[in-house]
Amino acid sequence: MSKSQRQRPYNFGRVFFPSKPNPNPVIPNEIYFQPLGNHVGNVKILVKKWQTTDFPCGDDSIKRVIKATDLHDRGKPRTFHLNVETDSKNKFKKYIYSFKAHRFLVEYKDDIWAQTLARGHHDFSVRDISRDAYKLKKYSQYSEILSNEPLAYARELYILEMCDQIEAELACRVIGDEEQAESRTFMDYTISKDESDPKIYRIDPWIFSQDEIELTFKSWVFRLSEDDKAKLQKCRKENRDADLGKSLDAITKAWWQNQPEKPEEAPSQKVILKPYQSEDNFKDKDCQFWYQQLAGFAPNPMQLEIFEKFSQTDAPGLLIKGRTGSGKFETVLFPALANNYRLILPLPARSLLEDQKQRVEKYLKRFSELYPKREISLVIDTGSQMYRWVYRDGKEEAKPRTSNPRRHLYKGDIILTTLDKFLYRYFSFGDKQKSFVFPLRIHRDKTHTQKTLICFDEAHSYDDISFTNFHALVKSLYEAGRSLILMTATMPPQYVKCFDYLDGIDYIDNSNQATQLAEFQKIHLKQPFLNQRYFELLNDTERNSQNSEPFQQQILQTLIKELQSKSERRIITVVQTVQDAVGIYKSLKHQLGWKTDNEERELFLYHGRLDGKVREEVYTKLKERDDKGLPYILITTSAIEVGCDLNSEVLISEICLPENLIQRVGRCNRKGDISNAKVIVIGKIEGDRIPFYAQSLDQAGWEKYQKTLQSLSLFDSELISQCISRPHQIDDYRVVELFSMLHDYVYGADLTCQPTHEKGLVVTRSWTPSVTLVYDNGEHGDRIEEKIPEMPQVTVPVDRLFIKKDENGSNEYANINVYERYYDQEETRWRIRPLRTGYAYQKDIIVKISPLHDEASMHDGKQGYTYNSELGFVDLPGVFIKWKSPGFEQKLQYKYDDNDKQKSAVITYIKALEDAP
Repeated sequence: MSKSQRQRPYNFGRVFFPSKPNPNPVIPNEIYFQPLGNHVGNVKILVKKWQTTDFPCGDDSIKRVIKATDLHDRGKPRTFHLNVETDSKNKFKKYIYSFKAHRFLVEYKDDIWAQTLARGHHDFSVRDISRDAYKLKKYSQYSEILSNEPLAYARELYILEMCDQIEAELACRVIGDEEQAESRTFMDYTISKDESDPKIYRIDPWIFSQDEIELTFKSWVFRLSEDDKAKLQKCRKENRDADLGKSLDAITKAWWQNQPEKPEEAPSQKVILKPYQSEDNFKDKDCQFWYQQLAGFAPNPMQLEIFEKFSQTDAPGLLIKGRTGSGKFETVLFPALANNYRLILPLPARSLLEDQKQRVEKYLKRFSELYPKREISLVIDTGSQMYRWVYRDGKEEAKPRTSNPRRHLYKGDIILTTLDKFLYRYFSFGDKQKSFVFPLRIHRDKTHTQKTLICFDEAHSYDDISFTNFHALVKSLYEAGRSLILMTATMPPQYVKCFDYLDGIDYIDNSNQATQLAEFQKIHLKQPFLNQRYFELLNDTERNSQNSEPFQQQILQTLIKELQSKSERRIITVVQTVQDAVGIYKSLKHQLGWKTDNEERELFLYHGRLDGKVREEVYTKLKERDDKGLPYILITTSAIEVGCDLNSEVLISEICLPENLIQRVGRCNRKGDISNAKVIVIGKIEGDRIPFYAQSLDQAGWEKYQKTLQSLSLFDSELISQCISRPHQIDDYRVVELFSMLHDYVYGADLTCQPTHEKGLVVTRSWTPSVTLVYDNGEHGDRIEEKIPEMPQVTVPVDRLFIKKDENGSNEYANINVYERYYDQEETRWRIRPLRTGYAYQKDIIVKISPLHDEASMHDGKQGYTYNSELGFVDLPGVFIKWKSPGFEQKLQYKYDDNDKQKSAVITYIKALEDAP
């Protein structure tokens, strides 16, 4: 026999470095090893106890997953290694272990599906799952299974993954390696130790068929000798921290090979798994109960009807029409919580996420009081970052977890995101590893413990490409049998017809229901002046894009006039552009001499190019004043149109489309408690030419809108809504084809469409991709990629950052650099590097602005970019050179200096149809 044949296999399931016996993590006293057989046996117990209805193919699925459990770690003994993780300066961070590529050593020709599950149990990526499902469809015995249930393989793999992860986290907690337990990724379940019995662990939600499961955890102990520790100490003294892993690996393997047949064992530990303990007395509670508990008021007729719909069907498909301020948000949120849905709320704009978070968490705190000790969570997904808040016993438990954002991918009772990012998740874009978790959790149905409900609020907000995608997405979800709701106040009739397969609930155009709702609000909610607002049209000033000063002055004079008539009022002023909003804000601040840096501030600026943290702070302070009935002046843009729950006395608005005007007016006398509320619209509307803000109206529609505005003395939402119109939607055939190809790849395992997915081609609103603009004031130190979430930032379309022709192809401002963000699989973290040539859709592009040093005003003949957190990113810097590109592709060039050498990168994206030849 050769030496390698006599070598004892490393039959380890997992490795632990508990903190208690190891006060010095660099020189450990003890290392614990879980026997491979113990790990596999525990995982198999969990698989066998898993809820049978969750297996897509019944007993056949159960048998396949059990066999895959036997197989999945067979390659570990041949691939075991210890290593070390270091920081950017090669200093020790922690010891790690690896069984790299062990899954590919699995062979089992008797059941190719089970073999594929065992080999695929690590990444759970769209690439692996689509590839594996495609290969399985080649076998006649599997093709019909995957035709009937395309996600059958993914769902079985998920069960194997979850049982493996649950067992791993329990092992870490039982043996004492808490840090490793927290680092486990891809968890869909919350594991917590019972306060009364340390042997009991509670799992929520409970997915098993029995109410109690017993597992036993065993471990071998390696106690390092003084010689072993001296070898590690030598690496440390010689500043060779990177070699600590190799040294410990050699020491450990030598110990194992010299062991007797039975190594030293730590005392085995038995644990009992149980569901979250609750006296759930709320299952049969009615709508009245939930509204009183969560909001303290009685449900209105619309809310009662929707709540009843949830009790009648497992997969509601609804289109709800209700006026602004009618409680549509609570209409969906409360029955979702009461019926244990995971509610995903895609919103039309990122700026709305902060606004809705405040509304959601108020209710989640109250909901958590009903279920003591249970974790209730809120996730906000912005694409590049995923934040998770936890509420327990009526309180926020901790700051949002961002250290390991991959741990709870889409695990939340409520998930707030945008349509753009939801499309990304729907098509499994994101991290290379675990990316298929998004499609799987989106498609949770009644067979799972926590079903998924998707609600598109402000569903009227999409047009052109975004509507094409929105329509295709809604139809795809509906055809898959998902629980689905659309909510709108001003959706054009032409768009409503596109969703005629959904059950319509109309509290706007249905006069009987509208009257019932209005009467309820007047009587029960004490809204005697509901929908009453005086109206004034100032039709003598037209905004000039070349010189906006006269227009800003007209707005300013109107605002001051209202203040003079009554000084302490709540006034909202809405204009179209950020530049106008900032100009009016600065002028008003100067004229009034008001300070805006104290708690009692009355003047606010709010727009989409404020940093998210600033925007949230502004809205929080504004909302506090609004709730208390205190005076304020808000200067804003269309960012305020949807989702913001404000109740102003006066609304001053630049002329806009009828549906936008209705949304804006919804922030004035929203509670129906103001007797003299007023709406003032400013802008020249006379003439036959359709202005830029009304291009979606045809000539007849424009003329009707003019006459309606001129005829009003009281604002009439019903008359204005009759002016809402859209031209016939002409879908960009490329968007339709792209959606179809991505769907076929992710949900049909069609590998011919894989190149489209790998190019990152998901066009949400426009063919023009967006980039992230960040301001780095130099206070964040090294490891910029880790600090980017802390920097002020906004997302803007790349075509807003073109270099002007007179800038000679160089950046308009000094100290601007462009990077791309990528995921380093080896280090399992996000990193950045200088922008590289390639398709823009594949890239997460970051434009970083830095101030000039030493208080200089110029550098290389360029001025520094001035950033003011109060005003936001007012001007956008020129960064990219637009090439004259023939054909359907647009190319942009970015030039930069690297060690005194000029370099460049060229990014490519697809032109809109109207811009293509």
